[in-house]
Amino acid sequence: MRKWWFSIHKWVGLIVGLQILAWVVSGLFMTFFPIEQVRSEHNIRKAEPRDLRAAVGLTSAANAIAAVSAPVSRLELVDIAGRWMWRVDSEGKPHTLIDAEKGKVVSPLSEAAARQIAAADFAGDTAIVSAALIKEAPPLEFRGALPAWQIVFADADETHLYVDALTGRVAARRSGLWRTYDFLWGLHIMDYTERQNFNHWPIIITSLLALTLTVTGIGLLVIRFWPGRLPSFTKPSE
Repeated sequence: MRKWWFSIHKWVGLIVGLQILAWVVSGLFMTFFPIEQVRSEHNIRKAEPRDLRAAVGLTSAANAIAAVSAPVSRLELVDIAGRWMWRVDSEGKPHTLIDAEKGKVVSPLSEAAARQIAAADFAGDTAIVSAALIKEAPPLEFRGALPAWQIVFADADETHLYVDALTGRVAARRSGLWRTYDFLWGLHIMDYTERQNFNHWPIIITSLLALTLTVTGIGLLVIRFWPGRLPSFTKPSE
C-alpha cells in the first residue's frame, strides 16, 4: 500500500509540480501588493467636483439629443478635464460626446483632447511621451472598448493611460507593477493568452491532480508515523 501511494504521489507531483509552484509564487505576489497600488489608484489626481450651478450658457439637452441620429437611451452632463460635455448613450452603449459650450460633436476625441484628459487624471509630474489611437488589435494590457487612446508617460512606473475615444473616460491605468501582476495572474489561472478565463478544463484537471497529490501526501505521512495502526493488506503466512 505504501509503495502504491508513493508511486501515485511521485508521478502526480512530476506532472503538476511546476503549476503548483506557479500558484504559490503568484499567490504570494498578489497578496503582497495592495490591489489599489496595482491599479495605480494612488496616481489619480484628486479634483474637486465642479458645481453645476456654474454651468451656464450651455447647449440644451434637447439640442444635444438632436445632434445624434441614433436613438438616445441616456444623456448626462459631465465635467471632462475642465470642459462641460454632454455624454450621449445610444442603444445602451456610450456613443457620442458633445461639447456643451459649443454644441459640437467631439467624439471620437482628438489627440489633443485625449492628452488633456490623461494629463488631468495623472497625479505625477512627468511629461507625456506619446499618444496613439488604437482602433484594432490592442495590446494585451488593454482589454477595454475600442477606439481608445494610449497615452504613455515618462515616469519610472512606465505608466500607460487608456482614454476611451467615445466617452472621454480613462478606461485603464497600466504600470510595470500591473504588467507583472497580470503575467502572474495568467499563470495563476492558466490562461496564458487572454488572462481572463479561469473556467476551463486544464485548470480543473490540474486542480484535481493537485488535490490527489495532497491526499496521497497526507496518506504517506499517516503510513510513516502510524505504521502499526494501519490494517495489513498482506496474506498471513501459513
